[in-house]
Amino acid sequence: MLFTKNNIVYTTPSKIFLKVVVILLIFNSRSYLYAQQPWHDKARTVHYQPSGSDFVCVNGKQRFNRALYGTNTAFRVEAGDLPEFALYMPGMGGNLKFGIIAGNKSKWLIDAEEVKATYRPGAMLYEVKDSLLGKGILYIEVLALAHAEGVIVRLQFSGVIRGAELVWMYGGATGKKFSRDGDIGADPESSFYLQPDYCRDNSYKIEHNQFKLSYGTGKVLTEEEQYEIKHWEDRPQQTNTIKNAKQITGIVPLGSAVKLVDAGQQQNPQSLFKSTGSATPAVAGITGMQGKPQFFLIENAATLAAKDYAALPALFNNAELARKKLAGRIALVTPDKWLNTLGGALGIAADAIWEGPTYLHGAIAWRMRLNAWRGAYVADPLGWHDRARKHFSSYALSQVTTPPTTGVVMDTALHLARHLEKIGTALFSEGYICRNPNGDIRAHHYDMNLVFIDQLLNHFNYTGDVESVKAMWPLLKRHLAWEKRNFDADGDGLYDAYASIWASDALQYSGGGVTHSSAYNYRSNKMAAELAAIIGEDGSLYKKEAEKIQAAIEKQLWLPQLGWYAEYKDLLGNQLVHPYPGVWTIYHAIDSKVPDAFKAFQSLQYVRNNIPRVSVKATGLPWNDLYLISTTNWQRYTWSLNNVALAENLHMALAYWQGAQPAEGYHYGKAPWWKACT
Repeated sequence: MLFTKNNIVYTTPSKIFLKVVVILLIFNSRSYLYAQQPWHDKARTVHYQPSGSDFVCVNGKQRFNRALYGTNTAFRVEAGDLPEFALYMPGMGGNLKFGIIAGNKSKWLIDAEEVKATYRPGAMLYEVKDSLLGKGILYIEVLALAHAEGVIVRLQFSGVIRGAELVWMYGGATGKKFSRDGDIGADPESSFYLQPDYCRDNSYKIEHNQFKLSYGTGKVLTEEEQYEIKHWEDRPQQTNTIKNAKQITGIVPLGSAVKLVDAGQQQNPQSLFKSTGSATPAVAGITGMQGKPQFFLIENAATLAAKDYAALPALFNNAELARKKLAGRIALVTPDKWLNTLGGALGIAADAIWEGPTYLHGAIAWRMRLNAWRGAYVADPLGWHDRARKHFSSYALSQVTTPPTTGVVMDTALHLARHLEKIGTALFSEGYICRNPNGDIRAHHYDMNLVFIDQLLNHFNYTGDVESVKAMWPLLKRHLAWEKRNFDADGDGLYDAYASIWASDALQYSGGGVTHSSAYNYRSNKMAAELAAIIGEDGSLYKKEAEKIQAAIEKQLWLPQLGWYAEYKDLLGNQLVHPYPGVWTIYHAIDSKVPDAFKAFQSLQYVRNNIPRVSVKATGLPWNDLYLISTTNWQRYTWSLNNVALAENLHMALAYWQGAQPAEGYHYGKAPWWKACT
């Protein structure tokens, strides 16, 4: 049942709930044992082990679980625990795989007896051992090109028995985009397999050790197109014969016997290479496994990086230099070997979400422009101040500068759940910053302003760039007026929140006064007042507003009898205060420096004592006391309101560091760090 005291909503357990509590107490030992069981009854094993800055696994089972980026475009190479690779253009750009033939035996490398896979941030390295190689080892290094959309592979051989041959196969480009662009857990691994059906409109032209693939037309090929190899040297080029075709080129080792094969005959390398072109063609070849390193290049013909095999060693070296530069942007050297892997991985991941002139929502899934979320925070700590300036200045062009022509207009087609997405309504009026840069003025349902401005203020703190402050001052003024007009209409100093943070999808307050959004606005107004003094503007209005917000938070949202902040206070009715906050309420308040040191300490105790924990256990993990936390203790489960989310856990860990509890912050960070590593 519910009851209120001092306008705060409390819950008290029913008799049935009390009986459940008693039963749990009686069977306490059994409950403890149950808590030690694997999460969802699935035993887990550590996937990768740290080795310096590398992530290493032996005989992993997954394919396409490590993306390699290179060009700050949507292109990427899909690699993984096993040496089979795919290109995403975006859209399926084909699959490259390798195998071994020794005498009358053959197998694909993904079936080799031992495969050691190493993710060296930005590259995949493999050591392959198998009885078909004798006592030898096959070494494979895979990189995305630095300045073109393609993959380059270097193979080296040590002690491989004579007579063993390397088989390679490529094909299956469709241009088809997957439901979440191949995101792990959303699209199946098989999306990147070399499926015969993917090959139906593939057309190849072969010349010696090079080939060109045309694909993505949806055209049903003629019998001649299906079965004939079209040699460049003896047949004139035909242009515009297949409209809308995309092209991929390949360069393979000199002397490689290149031919068309039937993609339906992939049982083993021998059966594949004995096949001929069919309605589902692919290209394949055989080469020796002795002597110098061998290189393979598959690339988008529109971004051609090499014209012949002689250029490939230098192309590989350039890609490796670019990788090292990114991976070396930040290095962690600590007594914790797991933590030390994160520097290089962070540099690569931070670069992957940059596609000039802005940062993106994600590198794979949700690869789209949105002016906030957390992406742009990476720029300044990693020294990309130029990228930060481009990001902020390009979005400054997309701030609405015209006043509202109507009041609040709700969207009747969406059952009044959202504002009508139309420029000129109260929400989408002067001060609102649109989701796309460079003056693309369009309404979008998120309020990205809050986080965007917070990132901008961080940028000013990092750079001390007074000229940038002057240039962005009009944007900041319009934003603060827009926030006040839309989210503190009653002028009480508490701000409503609308679709402005990670949890926004199902989070709503119906006009109430919200801690996390009020905290954001406190920091924005406080810093605006400080910046105004630096550039010779009048900041008194913002200083006064910051003081008002902080006083309102402390008076109306701080719960002294509990020792933490409320989630929000109702706008209407009895104006009840909701006393069980999500973790975002705690970490945003601390991040914005709302509480003093003691209140920050008290708030963090709320997380420690009231937020559910999920034990993290795995064979090979050196700790047995790790856990992840849920974002709230709210029931029942609803997406975005009661999740176990990596970034939310890390932000909570940061709050412990900011709250002068570094040991707790380190411990809270361990589980998500480990999850990020594996």
